[in-house]
Amino acid sequence: MTQQEGWTSSTYTSNDAQDSMQLVRQASGQAEAADPAHHEWLCQRSPAGAAIGALAREETGRLIGQVVTIPTRVRLSGRVRFAGLSLDPVIDPTYQRGDVLAALLGDAFALSAQERAVLTYGLPSQASDWPIMEKAGFKNIGSVPLLLRPLNPERLATKTAHGHPPAKAASIARRVWRTAAPTVRPEALPGLEIAQVDYFDGSFAVFWEKVQHRFPVMVVRDPTYLNWRFVDVPGRQYAAFAARSEGEIRGFTVLRVAPLGQFSAGLVAELVVEASAEGRAAGRLLLDRAHSYFRSQDLDLLASLALRHTDEFRLLRSMGFWVCPKFLEPRPFRIFVRFHEEEGAQSRLAYDPTNWFLTMGDYEEG
Repeated sequence: MTQQEGWTSSTYTSNDAQDSMQLVRQASGQAEAADPAHHEWLCQRSPAGAAIGALAREETGRLIGQVVTIPTRVRLSGRVRFAGLSLDPVIDPTYQRGDVLAALLGDAFALSAQERAVLTYGLPSQASDWPIMEKAGFKNIGSVPLLLRPLNPERLATKTAHGHPPAKAASIARRVWRTAAPTVRPEALPGLEIAQVDYFDGSFAVFWEKVQHRFPVMVVRDPTYLNWRFVDVPGRQYAAFAARSEGEIRGFTVLRVAPLGQFSAGLVAELVVEASAEGRAAGRLLLDRAHSYFRSQDLDLLASLALRHTDEFRLLRSMGFWVCPKFLEPRPFRIFVRFHEEEGAQSRLAYDPTNWFLTMGDYEEG
């Protein structure tokens, strides 16, 4: 670990939870991230193991910085491997951010390698951290498009103009952003049925076996992971829907109402379909159900993340979602990856964003 003048780093354990939550609360004001039940779920109950982290403390013992990764399982080039999802680093503002952050990133990488993690990935929300992360060994491999479907164009115009939209802005917003609901033709959906899911059972294991080959790098979406991520999480309400035909799952989606920057949003946190015409038909039906689910909740917009080379991106676009313009983005969604093993074919796979499948569910979206 690292020792510098005025502070020393150490390995995160469950005994550090209270100090960690206090640091997050002071730095960001996020109530959920500082909630004991949420912290315990995130840092102690991941199916892949407890959190891996490096902490910086003053000689007095006061916590001044942390870099924490959540172990997860990824399928990399046909093999299930351990990886780490890097949470946003937190550094006390009274300290020079670069020195502490760089040292903690190095310590966290060393700890991850010791725990057999093949890579660490993250979508850091602070662009000011990016140069330090790159210097520490992360590669900035590209961005994940944020897709939006406006539900209340007039309110979007008011919020983006900070409460003072120019004359006729509301009528312009209606013409520009009002998206007619796409028609989902019944004849294009032979035998498909949508049902809400309260628990991810063994049929989702079968579905994962079908879709795991779609991309070289995917988080393992088996029932154990899905139930931890979307059912067991305290303080959040997710709604999941599956599309089935002939008794088999063709696709599923997971939905949540949550703020997205200054906007009230219906988040399509997960959308995964099988690579077939029926899977794409299921995706359209699932997105139509998502629109129906959110429509009555007085929201500004629907939102999701999807990489451009995926069927899910094309489905979202076909169902009225726009790629978010930069001026509307509430935060950046850039992918940072650090490969921990010897550079070679697998590292080249991991550093190419066209090999990845990512959704809002693949990072800690808040």
